[in-house]
Amino acid sequence: MLVMIYLFGMGRLESFSLPIYLHIGTLFAALVYFRREFLALAKALPSYRFRYSGGVNNLMSFLLFSTLLSGFIGYFIFKLAEKSLLTLGEYFTGMIGVALIITGLLQKYSRKHEKREIGEVKFFDTILLGVAQGFSAFPGISRSGVTISTLLFREFKSESAIKLSFLMSVPAVLIAELGLGITEGFVSVGIMELTLGCLSSFLIGLLSIHLLVKATKKIKFWGFCILIGVLALLPTFSYMLT
Repeated sequence: MLVMIYLFGMGRLESFSLPIYLHIGTLFAALVYFRREFLALAKALPSYRFRYSGGVNNLMSFLLFSTLLSGFIGYFIFKLAEKSLLTLGEYFTGMIGVALIITGLLQKYSRKHEKREIGEVKFFDTILLGVAQGFSAFPGISRSGVTISTLLFREFKSESAIKLSFLMSVPAVLIAELGLGITEGFVSVGIMELTLGCLSSFLIGLLSIHLLVKATKKIKFWGFCILIGVLALLPTFSYMLT
């Protein structure tokens, strides 16, 4: 998406920041699909304490601190990306592909039986996922890909990893939009173009989340990780051969 925007005549800043604004659609897709989880978080907000004390409080601390860390790291990654070639993202996409393949193999051959649920996030998970999500600000890195693979590596169940990844996306996108608007200025795009872009990303995002969640119930997720990892490597190989 990033390269296409750049090729269709937008400036350097717009080509980097517009995809983030288009994630408004995927933000609403996550809100709609996981509405029960977000309602539970909203109801628990008055009794929230800044600590990891189990259940919903754990999840709220995880989302809060991982988002702040992602925003801090993501801003510097974004500024670095502005000064780099767009094609550098292909190498990072390849790295994510390798990480997904390794994650799939670890899942297949691991003898550990401990599988973690969504409410079992710990402080170290927060740091690790905050850093991982922050690096997804670099062009070519899939935010969901890097966060899901990291969560799987931390021995979360497949469904819990997917759910946590998309729950993380909502505050992350909000922070990214507000941060870019304040520090860089809002992208000058027509209302109609932005509306159509957000609508299409909402519909595609909703369908993608649904298919991904359903797929984890019917197939071995280690095989899915390896398949997506191989597909992620293809653009890197293509770029290296050109």
